[in-house]
Amino acid sequence: MRSTRPISSTSRPQFIRTISSSSTRDKPRLYIALYPRGGLSFFRNSFNCDSYHWSLIVGPQTAFRTDPGTRYHIAHVDDDTNKYVYEEQDIPSNAGAQTVLIRIAVAKVTDESRLEALLRDISLRQDDSAYTCHTWVREAFIKLLDDSRSVKSYLKTDDWNAVEACARKYCKRKRDAGRFIEDASGGNHQWNDQIISTFNFWENRETTA
Repeated sequence: MRSTRPISSTSRPQFIRTISSSSTRDKPRLYIALYPRGGLSFFRNSFNCDSYHWSLIVGPQTAFRTDPGTRYHIAHVDDDTNKYVYEEQDIPSNAGAQTVLIRIAVAKVTDESRLEALLRDISLRQDDSAYTCHTWVREAFIKLLDDSRSVKSYLKTDDWNAVEACARKYCKRKRDAGRFIEDASGGNHQWNDQIISTFNFWENRETTA
């Protein structure tokens, strides 16, 4: 039996944001997104899932932080429990969504309403100490790619390990290059802080530095 759980209404309005068009080329993308856990200066072992907060983002191909889009993820109800709540949050109206470190494009979204229905149907394993945001993103990736109507992708469900490794290595590469380090004036003048580092997995190339 599927467990029930609350869906956060945080910043998500009661309408589907229209960012797609009739052209497949202009369809919004599905991204695997990594966020800092514990602040930009706090990273544990880069190959430990606890180093980052994992989410899905549906948004346009451009990488400006002011672009419209939606973040899908699970979050702790509070810091003292292992209970989770599923959330859908508008970007960029939600301030917390601005801290995304990198994105990995994995699919074109063909039906966002169906995508949302599939994500809402994923059971949350409450009180399971091994269950994390990373676990949820992996299960969501498999569920969406196994569906022929919500997304279109060159990837298969068993490509998750390669996608995960790409996300971790790409984020580490950007971190080692100083992408996420602020200078004394509070900015990072070597990089454009108004855009998000983005890598297209199926094209095997960086689209935004």
